[in-house]
Amino acid sequence: MLLLSLLMACAETPPTATQAAPAAELRTEAVVSAAWRAEEEIAGSLEPIASVQLGFSVPGRMEALLVKRGDAVKAGQALARLDSRIAAAQLAQAKAALSGAEAQLAAGEAGFKRLKSLHEGGGVSDQQLQDVEAAVAAGRAGVEQAEAAVRLASANYGYHTLTAPIDGVITLGPDNAGTVIGAGMPLFVIEDLSALQLKGSASESSVWLTPGLTGTVSVGFGVEAPATVVRVLPSLDMATRRLPVELRVDAPPAGMRAHAFARAQVTAGEDQLVWSVPEEAVVARPDFCVWRATEGQAERVPVTVVKREGGRALLLGALKEGDQVVLDPPADLGEG
Repeated sequence: MLLLSLLMACAETPPTATQAAPAAELRTEAVVSAAWRAEEEIAGSLEPIASVQLGFSVPGRMEALLVKRGDAVKAGQALARLDSRIAAAQLAQAKAALSGAEAQLAAGEAGFKRLKSLHEGGGVSDQQLQDVEAAVAAGRAGVEQAEAAVRLASANYGYHTLTAPIDGVITLGPDNAGTVIGAGMPLFVIEDLSALQLKGSASESSVWLTPGLTGTVSVGFGVEAPATVVRVLPSLDMATRRLPVELRVDAPPAGMRAHAFARAQVTAGEDQLVWSVPEEAVVARPDFCVWRATEGQAERVPVTVVKREGGRALLLGALKEGDQVVLDPPADLGEG
């Protein structure tokens, strides 16, 4: 069975009636209907369902390497640590400053309460009370500022430990600790291999391809696995004019590895009505078409060839059951 990956049509030229040789001089055969289920082969690269590239947000010397290439890791697991002595000291300093600010605020609030009692008895002027109240407000602001400094120092300290954002396998990582690392320098790649996705393309005419259809993905040495179409982009690739399609393979077998070249065979969910004619009725001048014989005239009908098998061609086009198509039409048919 041969399925053309590129369905060629000549829909630009509408059917036109032209003077032809007398019908008696032409061999014809009736068009019959047939059921056809569309298929498409999609080739592309198998990619991890998720992949992240990681590096430290701050510079420093790598103090500890906690994983190696090939290790399976869980989200939140520590991968490596930088020398954090300076960051730890800055955090301790910020916490001490916060403690001092909180102590000053507590003392100021206690003093304000005493002065307020004295003020009610006339022992303290309004101005004195207002001055102390302003000092308490400044103390509260100082505490907030110290709290922000602690959060900043804590975040900076946390940046010295690199953790995994997803479950997966370490596929790229350094060989040893001790290296001086720049901020943002890529160090690790984690790939989630619990599922794979095939990113490929289909012919523009494969309008029947929709998410949810199932198929089979195969790689070298006959390794196969079921797959599901998860995404069909609504826009064609600008370079190839083909339809981007993505399939997902859950729990891939051991022989199916990420980044391998793979092929997927996807079948439509239901049959489509097509027209069956002998192969000798189909011509390409310049596009695929057939000549329909009607009352001594030949009419050129553009068609799309979807399949050839057993000497017959399955077509899409403006035909109907019982139409008579010309077999082996002469090259000059309709030109005189």
